[in-house]
Parts: sequence; C-alpha cells; structure tokens
Amino acid sequence: MKRVFGKAGKRLLAALLCALLAVGGIAGWYFGVYTKDFKVTSGDVFSEVYEGDFYAKIPYDDYLSDAEAPAGAYTVDIRDCGAVPNRTELNNRDAIQTAIDEVSSHGGGTVLVRGGSFRTGSLTLKSNVTLFVARNSALVASRDREDMDKGCLLLAENAQDIVLTGGGKLCGEGNYYSLAPDQAPQTEPFPETLGVWEMRQAYRHRVRFAHESKYGGLVRLVGCTGVRIENFMLENSAAWTLELNGCTGVQICDFVIDNNRHVANTDGIDVAGSSNVVIEHCFVSTGDDGIVLKNSAGLGTGGEMQDITVRDCRVTSCTNAFKIGTETSCDIADVLVEDCAFFLNDIYPGGVSGISIESADGAKVQNVTARNIEMDGETCPLFISLNNRNRDGNKDNAGAIDGVTVENIRATGVEIPVIVTGTKKLTVQNVTLRNFTLEYAPGEDYYDYRPFVPAYADTYPECNRMRNLNAYGLFARYAENLTLENFVVTPREGTRREEVLLKAVENFVRV
Repeated sequence: MKRVFGKAGKRLLAALLCALLAVGGIAGWYFGVYTKDFKVTSGDVFSEVYEGDFYAKIPYDDYLSDAEAPAGAYTVDIRDCGAVPNRTELNNRDAIQTAIDEVSSHGGGTVLVRGGSFRTGSLTLKSNVTLFVARNSALVASRDREDMDKGCLLLAENAQDIVLTGGGKLCGEGNYYSLAPDQAPQTEPFPETLGVWEMRQAYRHRVRFAHESKYGGLVRLVGCTGVRIENFMLENSAAWTLELNGCTGVQICDFVIDNNRHVANTDGIDVAGSSNVVIEHCFVSTGDDGIVLKNSAGLGTGGEMQDITVRDCRVTSCTNAFKIGTETSCDIADVLVEDCAFFLNDIYPGGVSGISIESADGAKVQNVTARNIEMDGETCPLFISLNNRNRDGNKDNAGAIDGVTVENIRATGVEIPVIVTGTKKLTVQNVTLRNFTLEYAPGEDYYDYRPFVPAYADTYPECNRMRNLNAYGLFARYAENLTLENFVVTPREGTRREEVLLKAVENFVRV
C-alpha cells in the first residue's frame, strides 16, 4: 500500500511540475514576446538617404523668409575671420568661434553667416550675440566625431539675450552618425491590418540606430535667459535637435525642424526644466518625439517647470507628436497646446500618439490643456499615463497627474482608443475629454482579447506596449473624476470591442 501511494504521489508531483512549467512557459512567451524590441546594434556608418526618410512637403516659405541683418548692430562676417564656404574637407570652427568671441567682447551684436555652407565643429554661443544665418546659407556639422567635442553643434551655457535668426539653417549630418536600418521606409500602407505591437516592431526595423561615433544633438541651450529663435531652421540632427535645458523666457516662432525621420532619438524640441516658453508657428518633422516636455534630476534640471505654450504648430513624427515625459521626477504645471496639426500619413506605420501626457518618475503634472487639434495617422489620439518607474530612485509612488482638459480633437487613422491609466497606488485625477471625433483607419478590425492588461507600473510607459486593448473609444483604469463629453468614435466595421472599458474608475461622467 505504501509503495502504490508513493508512485501515485510521484505521478501527481510530476503532473503538477509539468503544469507549472507549462504555465511559466506560456507566461514567459506572453510577456516576453511583447516586451522585446528589435534593434540594430552594430555595423558601419550608413549615410544613404531613402525615399520617405525626409518629409517631402514642408512648406518652407510659410515659415522662413529672406531677411537683412539687424541695422546698426556691431556685425562680424565669419568670412572676414577666415571661414571658407562650400569646402566639405575644411573645418571652419576656429574662424566662426573667433567671430562669436569678437562680437561678445564688443558687448554684443551680430555674427553673420552668408554665402554658402560652412563646415564646422562644435561652437559656443555667448550672451548678447545674434547668430544670423542668411537664407540659403548654413553651418554644417563636421563628419569627424573628434570635431564635435561639446556633444552638439551649437552650445550656450548661462547666456542671456541670444538670438538665432536669418532664414538659414544649422545641419547636423545625422545620417553620417547612424547605422543601416534593417529595412527601407514603408511608403505604402500595409496590405493587412497589423496589431500595434507588430506596428511598433515594423517601425523599429526601419530605424537608423546610433553608430558608436554619434556626437549628440544639434543645439543645446543650458541655463539661458531671454532666448529668441525665429525665421530659422534646424536640419538632419544626429540626436535631440533643440534642447532647452533649465532656460527661462524663450520665444520660438517661424521655425522649421527637418530631420531624417528614421534616425533614432531625434526629438524635435526638448523643453527640459524650462519655464516661460512660447513655441508657435513651427513645423517639426522628426523621427522621435516632436515637441516634448521633460523635467528631472537626471537631466540636470530641478524645481518646478511651468508656463509652456505650444500654438499653431504642425508636427509629423514617427513616435509622439506632443509629449510630456518620460523623464519626470520634477514637477510640470500650466501647459497649453492649441491650434495644432499632428500627423504621419506618408510613411507607415503611423505615429505612436498625437498627445501623450505622462508622469513616470514622481513628478506632479498639473493644469494641462490641449485644444483644437487635428490628427491624421496617429495610432493613439491621447495617452495619459501615471506610473512608478521612479528612475531617479527617490520618489517612490510620489507622482500625480491632476487637472487635464483635452477638447476639440478630430483624429483620423486611429488604431487604438484613448487611454487613461494609473496604477493601484497612483490614481489619475480630474480629466475632462470634450468634443472628440475619432475615426479608425481603413481595414479589418484587429481583435486582441486578453482577460487582463498588465499595469506596467514600473516600466517605460508607452501606449503601444498595451497592445490593441478591448475597447475602441476609451480605455480607463485607476482614475478619479473622469468626464467624457460629446465623444464620438467611428470604429472599424464589425468590431467586437466595447466603446468604453473602465476599471477602478471613480466618478465617471458621460454627457
């Protein structure tokens, strides 16, 4: 009797072990396949430009114009300091920096760039200096990494009253610092509907990830006050294009960013720990986030960041057109985005989101308004995410999103619903969504039923990580005081998804 029981016990134990291994294997596949991203990690520099890398329809004349250098200002032409145009083998850095230093030592004035393209290494801009690059002229980054020793083409630190203008441009030569993509851009729609995770991987197969020689971004302004950028263009950055780090009093208008949309980490405008910033009448075409707000100790910023206005801008981006996040360990408040167009409708898959509002590292994000926005080809119209990545390690479950109003939104080419998501310990507060008209992209509906959706409470937040979801209009969880008013969604024909799916949402009102 004892021997028979022993055999039965062993069989039962073996069966339980097999079941646990099977469950573990399924769980490992389930989570692993939807967390591992494709990435090219090695190879030679790949400089070839493909059709679809750059947006072909930027209306430059709507933003840039011929202009004259300021009359009466002390002016130094970089050619008078020895700069020679249109010589790709010549580094004009010393001549251009001499011109900047001379104007600075004179108490301020204008550095004039005219007569062609001037190759240069990293430059330092100083207080009271206007960098005037004439239309059809340019400063162009060296293709030698050693020349770019400041980690950007143009750097200003703790400077006051600096200006970039003239109708010309700075060029970052980004495709000379990147690896070959696994695939060329997709310029026609996919023949069948993809899930958003498959869309994410399709995009990543087309990304030009960084070569080991990559020097950094194009323009970096740190701790500056009284910055004005108008009638100016930044082109083909290798990484972040315009970084405003800890600046105060910034005016940007009549401004173009024209990047290779497949070079990795090419954010358009990064407002990092900066306050009193106005960005208006700009066209941003880039690979990574278009206009993005960040504030964290890891970026060298701190304290509250407030009073940011984005108005009358057109943004085409392969990721998020407008974003708050992800670096968010310090507070951000009083943000207005209005009268803008966000789109990606000439290469595929579409953009990740039109608007993304995130607090991941302990920041309080408060008083955010977005209104009068047209979208086309944005996978997710609106992603609001509060989680506990806690990158700086000292703000465990300290974050908040409170007071968000998004209204007058028209979006076509949608793939997944509006998402409002917190965690069990962090609840999104006081969100109003008003006057939404959303229309799904053509094709068959992609149904991705799952009994539960992971909270991703301590990871990098992004809407496509959550896959297609079981709602087509609104997916909301861990939120309080959520109002939906005049919210109209046209899903794909025959959808099996619910219009609105709520979990742990308190005080939901639909009008």
